[in-house]
This record gives sequence, C-alpha cells and structure tokens, in this order.
Amino acid sequence: MNKIAALLITALFAVLSSTAYAQQPAAGKSQSSDPIVQQREAEAAAKKAYRAKVSVAKKERAAKMKPMVDASVKKDTAKGVDPLVAKRDAESKAKAATRADYDAKVKAAKAERDAKIAEIRKNAPATK
Repeated sequence: MNKIAALLITALFAVLSSTAYAQQPAAGKSQSSDPIVQQREAEAAAKKAYRAKVSVAKKERAAKMKPMVDASVKKDTAKGVDPLVAKRDAESKAKAATRADYDAKVKAAKAERDAKIAEIRKNAPATK
C-alpha cells in the first residue's frame, strides 16, 4: 500500500507541476502576427500612456495642494478650530483651487488617448 501511495503522489506531483509550468507567461513580449492581438496591444499601450499622464497630473496637484493645506490648517488651528475639521476644509478648498488645471490636463490626456484608439481602430482590418 505504501509503494502505491508513494507512486500515486509522485505521479500527481509530476502532472500538477507540468500544468503549472505550461501556464506560465512567456519570458519576453511575444510579437503576434494576428492583427486583432496587435490592435489590442496598441490600445493597451495607449491606455497605459493615459494612466501615466493622469498619475503625473495627480502628483502635481497633490504637490500644489500640500503647502496650501498646511498653511490653512496652521492658520485655522491657531484660531482654535479642530485640526481635523480644518484639514478637511483646507483640502476641499485646495481641490477647488487646483481643479481647473487638473481637469485640463486630464481632458487633454483623455483626448489624446481617444484619438490614438480611434486611429488604431480605423486602421484595423475588418473582422468577420
């Protein structure tokens, strides 16, 4: 019985490890000749560039907001306002003050992404 169990466990381990190996992604980025795959990869690249631009815009906005919030919180806490309330109000005012610039950057990035995706889809071969 022990020999059969050991053999069974060994066989199961071999089968399970080979299927896990087969599911691992390829080491390098594969260049597919399939036009649909190429289209999807190009769209993914455009979306990734958009996310990077929005991330930069968010970081710039946060960098602009931090000194505004800190100064406002310091001023309000000196007046005797609760620090948590002062911070909440200061963040709200700072977001409102930086909203136009942030929205403009995001809108430009979105327009660029949408234009790239439209161009990719326009040049894509028709599917059946």
